[in-house]
Amino acid sequence: MELHYVIKSSGIVLALIAVVYMLRPDMAKQLMVFLQKGKRIYIDGLLNFALAVLFFAGAHQCRYPWLIYLFGSIFAIECLLIFGLGSEKTKVILDWSREESYELFQFIGLLIGIVGLLVIFSS
Repeated sequence: MELHYVIKSSGIVLALIAVVYMLRPDMAKQLMVFLQKGKRIYIDGLLNFALAVLFFAGAHQCRYPWLIYLFGSIFAIECLLIFGLGSEKTKVILDWSREESYELFQFIGLLIGIVGLLVIFSS
């Protein structure tokens, strides 16, 4: 199976998310409000887990596997933090970050865009 195409597609999705965050930082805040309800934060944890597994499984097919392994490790750490901290502590972090300025969310969008472009370039 050609996993590097799936990894490249996830990089495209990350780049598109980054564009939305940079143009509409209020969307990031709305996402945080959505994730705070009930146990929805674990959806993000499962998504990070799935991306980590995908990146680890397909890194050997990519042009720069070390970079894909690096991003897979970051996704795995995010997953461990979400499940390790639990929903209550994660909600406190989301509350704190939701109060930040729009410029910070635009900067985060820029970082996500850089990661997305690096994933596209590396796969």
